[in-house]
Amino acid sequence: MIIATDRAKRPTDFIRQPVTPAAHGVCPFDYGNESKTPPEILAYRTSGGRNEPGWRVRVVANKFPVLGIEGELNRQGEGMYDKMNGIGAHEVIVETPEHHKSFSSLTEGEIEGVLEGYRARILDLKRDLRAAGIAVRPAAGEMRS
Repeated sequence: MIIATDRAKRPTDFIRQPVTPAAHGVCPFDYGNESKTPPEILAYRTSGGRNEPGWRVRVVANKFPVLGIEGELNRQGEGMYDKMNGIGAHEVIVETPEHHKSFSSLTEGEIEGVLEGYRARILDLKRDLRAAGIAVRPAAGEMRS
């Protein structure tokens, strides 16, 4: 179980005045909004440079991560449980530059690119001996509205 106490520190939790919602369809993961996300960890591209349009699959760090790469596990016994720091990576894999396209509507070649992205990230993260496992949540393309 991961208890992410730092998640309570999201900037939106401290807004005291009503905020007008952004226009429908504005998404930091959309093609052309690369500057609205953390820097790329990995991208498969047809053109363009790092953190620019031209990507087919893109991986960025989560802006509000549950886990962090830095630090040590500091494992401690607490009763019958083990307690340790949350060390790891919290990344977002953006499967397609087309905002409303779902995973199930990707072509075979596009799915291959997405799976290669997952494979590359898993292999890289497995090199960190502190990592006990890898969890995958629903893809960003399936969760965007």
